[in-house]
Amino acid sequence: MLKYRCLAAITIVVSLTLPGCAVFRDTSQTEAYNQFAIRAARAQLWNEAIFRWKQVINIDPDDSKAHNNLGVAYEAIGNMDAALTAYQRAAELEPDNRYYRLNYRRCRIHLRRSGGDNEDTPHIEAEENEFSPTEE
Repeated sequence: MLKYRCLAAITIVVSLTLPGCAVFRDTSQTEAYNQFAIRAARAQLWNEAIFRWKQVINIDPDDSKAHNNLGVAYEAIGNMDAALTAYQRAAELEPDNRYYRLNYRRCRIHLRRSGGDNEDTPHIEAEENEFSPTEE
């Protein structure tokens, strides 16, 4: 009887612990990639920065900061279509973030002026502003 009570207690503890583990996300890895990418961007090693921010996004697809920073890196190497996509995703993930909306709009304006913007792309209204990788 004692054996079954012990087994039941262990089962209860495990069943209460495992769901918590499923939602726990280790951010130390993504933060390390992000910091490395920021250092690479500051050194204008844009391909390395892109690689690292893509790693962050693979781990956490909803990381708006990584999407925005990826947009900055794509823009720096002249890949405006990819930059627009990254900025748009950042603004979708965090619609109240003014800087993400600014980067998205500024990139759209640039593409429109160069003839590369598709008018069917959703608009996110904001003012124009400078851009830089987000450290937060």
